[in-house]
Amino acid sequence: MSVSIDKAPRHDDSTGWSATAISYRRGEEDPPHYHLEGQLLYASSGVLLVEAVGRRWVIPPQRALWLPPLMEHSYRLLSRTELRAVYFSGSLISECAHFAKNDRVHVIDVVPLVKELIAGLFINDYHTLTKRKMALLLLEIIGEAPSVPAELPMPQDDRLLRAAGELMLSHRWETSLTDMADIANMSERSFSRLFSRDTGFSFRTWKQRARIYASLDLLSENVPVKQIAWRLGFSSPAAFSAAFRAVMGLTPGEF
Repeated sequence: MSVSIDKAPRHDDSTGWSATAISYRRGEEDPPHYHLEGQLLYASSGVLLVEAVGRRWVIPPQRALWLPPLMEHSYRLLSRTELRAVYFSGSLISECAHFAKNDRVHVIDVVPLVKELIAGLFINDYHTLTKRKMALLLLEIIGEAPSVPAELPMPQDDRLLRAAGELMLSHRWETSLTDMADIANMSERSFSRLFSRDTGFSFRTWKQRARIYASLDLLSENVPVKQIAWRLGFSSPAAFSAAFRAVMGLTPGEF
């Protein structure tokens, strides 16, 4: 697949940053491309699956993803999503002397301050110089914030990737291994072997993790845990909470 550079820089070096807001429908994709600037991807609502350097990250509203300049990436929307992208010039990045992780993908928690700084860059209530300071502070926070887990291994084999993508988009969590092998047009044995090779998980374990990542969008919309458990096919809210803790390290309420 060809790779295209995105639009030319949206700002000059004296400004140092720019931002764009995009509304997506579930299932839309942004094909492989790269930017001259560093980029912070944040979904104010919805969930996106981002691919870069052969890895894939699930980004719900509780997370934001840093992409260094010239980093090739693509993403798929797992739900209706309001995306906020903030771009930072190389000169602005260089002002953050302690941003040691600026050259690699970095996922952070969207704490209230980060959320407010991003929102502030999209309104016209502040002077240009003030907003530049806000963008610089946002960069400083990205640089200091610890990385958090957001990676969902996806199959590299095109047949398996198509089957896994259809499962996540359709939310048909009752889909069996037999069904998945049929979608991929291969035997169950081959499907199981290749799936484990590509993801490091059995299909059953991977599907459990995928369900938990799918729940993040529902949690962000304040859907009750009982309804989430029912929608995702868990036997009870307690079973969902236990699975959530096993994958995310904390309960749905704590998240």
